[in-house]
Amino acid sequence: MYNQLEQESDNEQIDIKSIIRQYLAYWPWIAVCVCIALVGAFLYLRYTPESYNTTAKIKILTEKEATDLALDLDKILGKGNVNLENERAVLSSFRLNKQVVEQLNLQVSYFQSGRINESAVYNAPFIVSYVPEADTAEVDLNFEITIKDRGYKLTHLPTEKSVETATYYVETATAQFPFTIKPRDVGNISPGENPTYRVAITSVSKATQNLLSKISVSPDGKNSDILILSLDATSKEQAQAILNTLVEVYTEDGILDRQEVSKRTIAFIDERFKFLAGELDSIEVAKGNYKQGNNISIFEADAASVLEKRAVKDEQLFEVETQLLLADVLQKSMASDENFNLLPANIGLNSTAVNDLVSDYNSSVLEYNKWKASAGDNNPKVKILKQAILDLNANIGSSLRGYKNQLEQTVKQNKRAQYSAQQSFETLPNKEKILRSIEREQLLKENLYLLLLQKREEAAITMAVTSPNVKIIDYAITNSIPVAPKKKIIVLAALLLGVLVPVGVLYLKFLTNTKIYIGKDIEAINPNSPILGEIPSIADPKDLLKDTVGTSQTDEAFRTLVHNLNFMISALPQEGGRVIAMTSSVKGEGKTTVSFNVAQTYFQLKKNVLLVGADLRNPQLHPLINETKETAGLSNYLSDNSTKWEDLVLTRKRESERFDILLSGPIPPMPTVLLSSQRFKDFIQEARQQYDYVIIDTAPTVLVADTLTFADQADFTAYVVRSGVTIKPLIEFSKKLVDQKKISNLGYIVNDVSNRRGQGHNYGYGYGYSAEEPKTPWYQFWK
Repeated sequence: MYNQLEQESDNEQIDIKSIIRQYLAYWPWIAVCVCIALVGAFLYLRYTPESYNTTAKIKILTEKEATDLALDLDKILGKGNVNLENERAVLSSFRLNKQVVEQLNLQVSYFQSGRINESAVYNAPFIVSYVPEADTAEVDLNFEITIKDRGYKLTHLPTEKSVETATYYVETATAQFPFTIKPRDVGNISPGENPTYRVAITSVSKATQNLLSKISVSPDGKNSDILILSLDATSKEQAQAILNTLVEVYTEDGILDRQEVSKRTIAFIDERFKFLAGELDSIEVAKGNYKQGNNISIFEADAASVLEKRAVKDEQLFEVETQLLLADVLQKSMASDENFNLLPANIGLNSTAVNDLVSDYNSSVLEYNKWKASAGDNNPKVKILKQAILDLNANIGSSLRGYKNQLEQTVKQNKRAQYSAQQSFETLPNKEKILRSIEREQLLKENLYLLLLQKREEAAITMAVTSPNVKIIDYAITNSIPVAPKKKIIVLAALLLGVLVPVGVLYLKFLTNTKIYIGKDIEAINPNSPILGEIPSIADPKDLLKDTVGTSQTDEAFRTLVHNLNFMISALPQEGGRVIAMTSSVKGEGKTTVSFNVAQTYFQLKKNVLLVGADLRNPQLHPLINETKETAGLSNYLSDNSTKWEDLVLTRKRESERFDILLSGPIPPMPTVLLSSQRFKDFIQEARQQYDYVIIDTAPTVLVADTLTFADQADFTAYVVRSGVTIKPLIEFSKKLVDQKKISNLGYIVNDVSNRRGQGHNYGYGYGYSAEEPKTPWYQFWK
């Protein structure tokens, strides 16, 4: 059992050397493919513009860093407290990149044609400005602009319609040419070697999407607050301009966001100024009219002490009423809908809770507006911020109501205290009391006006000194080494492609090849039948018709075949001479030539041999001995009982040995009947007694059943297959004949074996012998 497994393992081993030789046989084709691939890679590298990587570095500052550069514990520990993902989303937003496209006019692209292809140009000698109002088609546009001695020649590429201008300035856009042109250098234009340019105009949206696909924003490290902006482009100047402009737009956008609270506060105070100015004017007029109508000038001196006592109560009441008024003002400014407008901050309320809520509310509104502009209403982050703003709005309202209730209670207490103090004024005229009330209201409005004026100045100063939340570490820098095309990788890929493509084609060729080439191919299908020999290609079978022993590799191959045949039949029972049937699957596999040469080899080994042509349907033995089909032979003997076969043989004698040949004879009408007759069986038995070896050249087994009718009369059946001709299913057919016991003692002869390219087998022929077959030209790929 162990030996059987070991034998099966040996049979399954892959012959690596044979596989390598199989592919190396086509090395000229592989070399040609490699050369073609390398030439293609060279042309690609020659005419593909180089792309360079440009990077810029910015640091996102916290609120403290942006104002007083204070350090916190997270910074000391090396941890970033900035949400870089939010800032990356802003830098990669469509809104900011659209501003970059519009500022740099990136929707217009310039190309200049070369000898082979065209290349992109960033700084063309002219500037094309797209005028969308004049464009009626609103599609991607392509134009050709040729610089003339004076003016341009404008060509609309899809329609080939052209027009020439008189100057280098085109200031009027048309439906056909919806753009204006001006020289990049005022009053001077230099076309260079090629004066023709192609101008492609696309929409701002497409240009922005294209830019977004090229720009990469990534953090510098895991705990870093630094972002790296990267862009690969063929033009170094354009890439640097894009990244620097993006940083400027992002910086300006951050400043505008932080100024929104101050702008809202200033706008609110300006509105209150108009109202307070009107009220103060009205109070001044009412006070003057009252004093004039009631003849009042000053208070009595004896009321000074009483007024001093009331001053404290008045001041307390004034402060409380001021806070209550500011609370009303803030409550009225709160939006009742979901527009989420910013609330005025730091207007003078003494409630820390309310001020903190207002500050948190404004911060949430700013972040909500930013995310809504870049991500849309359905973004989960936007929905969370919206709910947070609603909650803060409700908390501010609740806190204001509680704060106002507290202030109202305080007002009541102060008024009660004032009322008790007013008892001391009963001796004063009622008119003086009314005048004091008017003056108190006037003072309240004046103080509120001054307070709001102070807050407005604070907000204006805050807006003016707003610093950016970005620190530019490195402006856009372009690496001097191109990132694309990668020359080494492309050359290596071309080399691999040049090898893999022909190898792949060869692999498919070998994979789909079902032909038999050597004995190993037969053993893989029918391992139970031996391989008797492998016969190399015979240039001319007639050359072997000689009496002397040959020294060519073909002669040696037949001698080896004969020795193998003797070894196989030596163990069979001995009944006179040996009968060997030579057959094949189909015609054209060389069984007749092999039969003749086997018989010739036995004759050279001093054996008496009879070669019988039993292929009565398609005899091919007669040309080898310069006879015709009409020469009498086996068919004459089998069809005429009065004829003796000994009289029909053609004899070649040498000393005591004979080499007799019995041809097929004329083609009979029913070969199968003749070959299955008792007369043919008697003939075989008679031939056994007179010859050492009887070689029978039979008909192919697949085409007709002639051979199977007398296969049991042969001691051994040699099955001839032709290298490069016989297909593997025919070997399976012969295996079935053995398995079904229609043929016994079968062995294979591989005929016409040559040093064919691509089979990867070293046959060993040529050791001391001359080659008989010309080499196949390397360019015959199919051979």
